[in-house]
Amino acid sequence: MPGRFGGWGAAERSPSPGSEIFPLLRFFPCGSIFRGQHRPVLPIVRAAGAFATALVLSFAAIRVLIPFLRRRKWQQVFRGKEEVRDLADLHASKAHTPTMGGLAIWLGAALATLLWSPLRGDGIAVLAIFTAFGAIGLCDDAAKVFSRSSRGMAGRRRLLLQGMAVLALFFFLRLAAADGYRALHEPLLPLPFASIPLHLPGAVALAFSFLVLAGSANGVNLTDGLDGLAAGCSLLTAAALAAIAFFENSLGIAIPLVALAGSLLAFLWYNANPAQIFMGDTGSLAIGGLLGTAALLLRQPFFLAIAGGIFVLETLSVLLQVYYFKWTGGRRIFRMAPLHHHLELGGWPETRVTTRLWLLSALFALSALALYPWRACGV
Repeated sequence: MPGRFGGWGAAERSPSPGSEIFPLLRFFPCGSIFRGQHRPVLPIVRAAGAFATALVLSFAAIRVLIPFLRRRKWQQVFRGKEEVRDLADLHASKAHTPTMGGLAIWLGAALATLLWSPLRGDGIAVLAIFTAFGAIGLCDDAAKVFSRSSRGMAGRRRLLLQGMAVLALFFFLRLAAADGYRALHEPLLPLPFASIPLHLPGAVALAFSFLVLAGSANGVNLTDGLDGLAAGCSLLTAAALAAIAFFENSLGIAIPLVALAGSLLAFLWYNANPAQIFMGDTGSLAIGGLLGTAALLLRQPFFLAIAGGIFVLETLSVLLQVYYFKWTGGRRIFRMAPLHHHLELGGWPETRVTTRLWLLSALFALSALALYPWRACGV
């Protein structure tokens, strides 16, 4: 498949005039080197630089953020025992853990992307949704913290804001990135050794884009219920998507994914059991938004559904529980939804649940990569 960047082992080509929108790298002291004015920069060098930069920046930001949040008592608010029964006792030790750690994830990944990405239309779109969904999550976290309630922002309002962000993405791509706009209308249905393009009309493409982005963001959000669970599964999913982005020579999409992986690795250092900080909706919505946007622009939303299989299982467990409860007048399929709480209440220690779901997430990511039609693309 002809690429825009010559493969991840080849020196990047000089961008055509006007192909870089908002070339922010020129404002950095070493920006001219990164932008290839003095010498070409290998995509592998950009990827390594983005990963290392995000790792260091997020690690440093978390070190500052934890004491800052603790002093202000901006901590996670949990549901009461009358609502979640035995789960409240299992999570009682987490009551004073600070939240909004997603700010550090966003800071590291966003700055690393600005430093190392070509910042063309697709990369700007990924970064914009990452920021917009993170802002929605931050508002949700703030509502919980300041009201001392686990409710936060109303679900319909959150979906409305996400829909507005998707609509803005749609029009931005139409005006500034024709390839990305076409990608939203032609997602690929993966089959072994082949992919079938689906041709979606405008309104259907918009609705499908919203379904992918909202599903991805809220899937990560639902998975974020145990120490390290969402961060570990998101890291594996981002790595799988980054491999596809590099293979497709989509450096503007690959760099944010690699930067996200670096930020998540730093965050896991503090979020692994026992967690010193939670990502909150600030992190989970931002991560899901980035993954969903990257998948759409790569024309691989179904690849994301496989690689992010844990997010799909967690979401399905909630939907099945809610609708079965309403349909049967109070009966349940699971002890509690999402799925990880069902396993907890079944007697599994939290660390076992997290580790087993990490392993399943790795299996899903590898399965997605195995099903990807490498041969059809010339491998």
